[in-house]
Amino acid sequence: MGLIVVVLGVVPALMLLSPSGPNTTAGRVISAVVVAVCAVMATRWFISWPTWRESLTFSILSDLSIAAVAIVWDDPLTGLLGCIAFAALAGYVAFFHSGYYLLMVLITATIVAVDCAVEITMRGDVYLATVAFLMVGVGVLAVPFSAQVLVHLLGSDALQSHTDALTGLRNRRGFYRSARELMRAAPGRGFTYLTVAMIDLDRFKQVNDTRGHAAGDRLLVAVAASLRQSTRGEAAVARVGGEEFLIAEATRDDDADALAERLRQAIASTAGSITASVGVACSRFDGEADTRELLGELVEAADGAMYRAKRSGGNQVCRSDEPVG
Repeated sequence: MGLIVVVLGVVPALMLLSPSGPNTTAGRVISAVVVAVCAVMATRWFISWPTWRESLTFSILSDLSIAAVAIVWDDPLTGLLGCIAFAALAGYVAFFHSGYYLLMVLITATIVAVDCAVEITMRGDVYLATVAFLMVGVGVLAVPFSAQVLVHLLGSDALQSHTDALTGLRNRRGFYRSARELMRAAPGRGFTYLTVAMIDLDRFKQVNDTRGHAAGDRLLVAVAASLRQSTRGEAAVARVGGEEFLIAEATRDDDADALAERLRQAIASTAGSITASVGVACSRFDGEADTRELLGELVEAADGAMYRAKRSGGNQVCRSDEPVG
């Protein structure tokens, strides 16, 4: 992206030396300003990937710069061909920003292209104006359309690869990704404790054997809904096995015991007469913690506590006494 911005800045710089470039003082000043803006934006790209706000500012400035340079060029055919630069920008906006900003780029490109085409027509060559306009139009529209399709396909695949098809909860892979994102954002929101709860439904095999697998699936969906309602917004809820569920919740205080009991009661009150063994582990953490390692330790500790609860008869909560973090 940095190299692309450099090229966008080199083009108006070279056109200042060309007979087809801007032939007015205002046009030369605008071109010089665009060169300077491109230099600043390229420097930002070479340093690191920009924030969302910086990326949006880059998109808007690039949109205005391309339009300004294409309009001030003396030769309208050159200006119309310069609109091809909108294709690269439209592809970027389509991939990283919303359709509203893509529409902004496409509208700007259309206005500039029509203006240049009209001027070419007024100079007596309507066929050249039409051909050039159509070529630019295809290029500008094809790139963002392809980018939008790619984003849709990648988004669908990513969603499916992180979601449990039956319950709509995260699967194991999705849980670890969501939990790590939760941990990275939690300290900035004042959440300094992470609780992980491992849940295993008691005697679930009997449900499948006596009522059928369809009834078992309906029960899993009902349990998933109860777990969603029993957790707060700062939580990751997942189904990680046949009848196993895994939850990570960030809180301001050590709320592990209350969370575990809340989850146990929620499952016990689910229609279908099912209970669960709940193992829970909690640790204090900050923004410097190794999220992957800490999360793995908490899951392992909660899993061991869950098996102790199950061996004790089920339908109960057991907190891990292993040091974590």
